[in-house]
Amino acid sequence: MTTPPPPLPPATAVEPAPAPRRPSWWRRNAVALVALAVLAPVTAAAVGWQEWYQYFGFGARAVTAITVDEDASADLAGAEWGPVRGGEIDDVSGLDVPDGTRLIAVAVPVDASTAGIGCEPPKLVERATGREWRPVRLEIGLLSDPDEPETCLSAEAGEYELVVPFVVPDDAEGPFWVDVRPYDAGGSFLRFAFEL
Repeated sequence: MTTPPPPLPPATAVEPAPAPRRPSWWRRNAVALVALAVLAPVTAAAVGWQEWYQYFGFGARAVTAITVDEDASADLAGAEWGPVRGGEIDDVSGLDVPDGTRLIAVAVPVDASTAGIGCEPPKLVERATGREWRPVRLEIGLLSDPDEPETCLSAEAGEYELVVPFVVPDDAEGPFWVDVRPYDAGGSFLRFAFEL
């Protein structure tokens, strides 16, 4: 008789290995979060700097007033400016001046260098309130006149006079400033005292 083979131990169930743990959301997005943390402030700074530079850079906005007393002149950007003169125009027949307003004309003598100088049209500013008025030559029906320019031209050298009309409300009493900004003056402009 042969001996039977020894009994085998009962089969045990094999437990599966635990599933690998999935990394957290923070770990999965770590690179993107670091990029965001770096790029967000850099982008905000770049946009802010660009806006500031367009407003103030290259002398784009005049911020430094050079105050000139009434009946005085001043040198700026290679030219002599002033003294400013002017007053209210009483006879406005034939002009399109609205009711409840007055027409004020201002003359700014300019003695430009031999190369000429460019400038923005002057503006009238009421000292007490800060209200500003721009020239209105064409709006009131005055045609352009090369003998009475309202802005400096770089090609115009020598002595000439800017003649600028302003329409202001009746309640604008003054005193005023006449602001003139040459292009080559950086952030500076001339502020002439002016009273009617």
